[in-house]
Amino acid sequence: MSTGQPTQFDKKVFQATREIFVGDKAKTRKCKSVKRYIREYSGDKSSLKQLRTQYGEGIVQDSILRLLSHGLYESTLVAIQWFPDLLEVAGTQNEVVPQPEIAKTTGQLTPEDLPQTSGDECLDQSKSTEATTPIDGGNESIARNGNGRSPAIPVYLPFTVEHMLMEKIQKTLELACYQYGLKFLPNLMQKQGWDCPEAVELTKWTKLFARKGNLVWEGSGQPSKQLLQSIATIRHAAVHRLRINSVGLERFLTNAENLAEVLGNDQFIQTISQLRLHTQETRNELIQHKETIQTQLEIGQEEIARHRAELNRKEQEILRHAESEDRKYRHIAGEKLERTLGLMGDLSVSSNGQGESLESVDDIEDDPISDDYSDSDHDEQFEDCSEV
Repeated sequence: MSTGQPTQFDKKVFQATREIFVGDKAKTRKCKSVKRYIREYSGDKSSLKQLRTQYGEGIVQDSILRLLSHGLYESTLVAIQWFPDLLEVAGTQNEVVPQPEIAKTTGQLTPEDLPQTSGDECLDQSKSTEATTPIDGGNESIARNGNGRSPAIPVYLPFTVEHMLMEKIQKTLELACYQYGLKFLPNLMQKQGWDCPEAVELTKWTKLFARKGNLVWEGSGQPSKQLLQSIATIRHAAVHRLRINSVGLERFLTNAENLAEVLGNDQFIQTISQLRLHTQETRNELIQHKETIQTQLEIGQEEIARHRAELNRKEQEILRHAESEDRKYRHIAGEKLERTLGLMGDLSVSSNGQGESLESVDDIEDDPISDDYSDSDHDEQFEDCSEV
């Protein structure tokens, strides 16, 4: 599999070996080095051994070399782009924005890093590194929680739909903030020349709300810092076309609804609530379909693994039989040759009857030539021929 497309098998291999290929080891591209690093690793290798047993050492090694060649062990960002669910973000409902160190790893900006300039300038500065960076809203593991229910499994909407949804959330919140400004900040709106919702980007509203502590909130109370950080990230994700999974979308929508409640505008609360419910229904359908596909995939992989194990067993059985037959034939051939050698006996001169038939070299050389055989006879024959 040299296409470079990530698979669930590659993900399992990466998780089983990510602690082995660190530092300079992550830069290796040679089979011998891969084997040596695995052999020298003193940590837990049970997962790797299980993969080798199930799929074969060669297939696992090919996957490791492919992951190494794409730089997954060298860059957390690359690893997350291949396997978005590897990024785990723990937090409360409002803590959607990852911690600063996680945000920097994935190429996201923290609220402190959000641009002071216009959105176009920010886009020019970061589009080269963030165009395809995914934002993960949670852990994709399917472990059971305390209530015995599986947590939400992140899935991805088609990017066109996802981007439309993020733009819709952004514009709705900007309109809600603008309506709030007209009601409670008319002097500031007039001074800044903010005469339409499009004149003020969402991040400016979040900074304004965070800076002014004496604002009047008609809704559920003053917005928290975490809530404002999440709202700022909504605009950032929409502008920079960041990939967001279903869990991230759910949290963004929840926080957008919370901000609308803080602003105290029932119209926007209802609009965002409907968006969240429709998105949740779609996500549930996708999750159900994904679980079905995953189950089918696992069943197929288990069946393949059984067949592979059976083929390996048969191969070993054939090899053992071939080795056994080879040993038997070598033994029979050896016995046959041994009997032949025994019948021949030792090669030595004997005084018995068999030895009497052997003549020495001296005897042959001293044997006189018969008188009947001489050169004169030949001469007479040639003379007769000439006379004829």
